[in-house]
Amino acid sequence: MSEVDKTNSEYNREFLKELRRRTKTPLSDLTFIFYLVFGVVLFSGFGVFVEIVKYWFSGSPLDVQGLQGVRAALAVFYPALIGAASLQLTLEAVKNSKTLMAVFAISSLLIMLIAAAVLGIQEFRQEGPKHIFSLSFILSLFGLWIWTVANADNPDLKTKPKPEDAVGGSVTRKLPGSTTGFTE
Repeated sequence: MSEVDKTNSEYNREFLKELRRRTKTPLSDLTFIFYLVFGVVLFSGFGVFVEIVKYWFSGSPLDVQGLQGVRAALAVFYPALIGAASLQLTLEAVKNSKTLMAVFAISSLLIMLIAAAVLGIQEFRQEGPKHIFSLSFILSLFGLWIWTVANADNPDLKTKPKPEDAVGGSVTRKLPGSTTGFTE
């Protein structure tokens, strides 16, 4: 079936299949998981962890009002994560002419911007600290998922080398390229 003959539902099925693949496949690769946990969660979220430790040792770890630093750290973590991953996903989708993936990435970016504005206003007004904390945490998890989708095909985060790499592939395979024009 040609690209012209496809219906919207077929495009939607392909898009959802691609999202599932980009979600599941990298989470079985140890290098990807290592980078996600250490590079993205620990190093990018370092400010969140500092605020959690500060909150825990503050003397009243069950006081919700003491979570203001943690809420502030989460409020700057998820916009940066979602924003960077969405832009990366948009650039890749545009390069590969994947319209639905570009729409998904831009929609994620818009959701993040709207959520950041609304939660920022609520934080400024000191309204519903539990609500703000919960939504910021959920948006941070959403950001980690968007980052996973955006980086699922990143060859630098894969354990297996590419078949054409010097260290990868079968030694008996036919090598790409040609030796035409070379003389001994």
